[in-house]
Amino acid sequence: MKVSQGLETGPSSAAILVLDNQLSFMVRLVPSPDWFVGVDGVDLCDGDRWKDKVTLELFPYDAGTDSGFTFSSPNFETIPQDRITQITSSFPSHPANSFFYPRLKHLPPIAKVTLTKIKKTNQIISLPLEPTQSNLLPTGNEIEDKLINTPLDCEVSPWSPWGLCKGKCGDSGVQHRTRYVIMHPANNGAACPLLDEERKCFPDNCL
Repeated sequence: MKVSQGLETGPSSAAILVLDNQLSFMVRLVPSPDWFVGVDGVDLCDGDRWKDKVTLELFPYDAGTDSGFTFSSPNFETIPQDRITQITSSFPSHPANSFFYPRLKHLPPIAKVTLTKIKKTNQIISLPLEPTQSNLLPTGNEIEDKLINTPLDCEVSPWSPWGLCKGKCGDSGVQHRTRYVIMHPANNGAACPLLDEERKCFPDNCL
C-alpha cells in the first residue's frame, strides 16, 4: 500500500508519505528561509505487528535553497542549490543564526510527534487538519525554557605561554603556564579543568 498526501496546516505546510509500514514526512517552518522538520523511513512495525505507539523528536533541517540565517531573513537564494543539512547548535557557524548556541553539545528537539495505534472499527474517525493547542509547533519561549535546563560545560581559555624557568643554575627548575575560566558550568555541566600547569625545566640564562 502506498499513500501520499500533502496537508496545509495554518502557516506551515506538510508533506506525508506512507510506504507499506514506513513513514516519512516533512513540515515547513514559517517564517524561515527554507527550514523544515521531518523524518525519513520510520518503521511503524515491530516484526509483523504494528507498534502501539511511536514518539519522534524533531530537529531542524536546512533545505539548501536559501542562505538566510534567521527566521525573518529576506530571501537570499542559494545558487547553486546546496544539499539538505541538519541545523545544529554550531552549524551554520554564524552568530546571527537563530539556532547558534555554541556552548550546547546539541540542540534540544523543537517539536515532538506521537503516533498511537487505533483499533480497527467500523466507525469513521475524522482527524482535525486545523492547528489546535496540542499540535502547534513550540513557541520561541518554550524552546528557550529547554535551553535553560540544558547542561552547559565549563569553557576555559587556551594555555598561556610557559613562564620563566625558576631554579638554581646547574639544577632543574620549574616553570608554569595558566589559563582562565571563560564561562562557568551550569545545570550539571562538566566541571572546569585545572587552570595551572607546571613542568620541569633547566634555567637557560645562567652565566
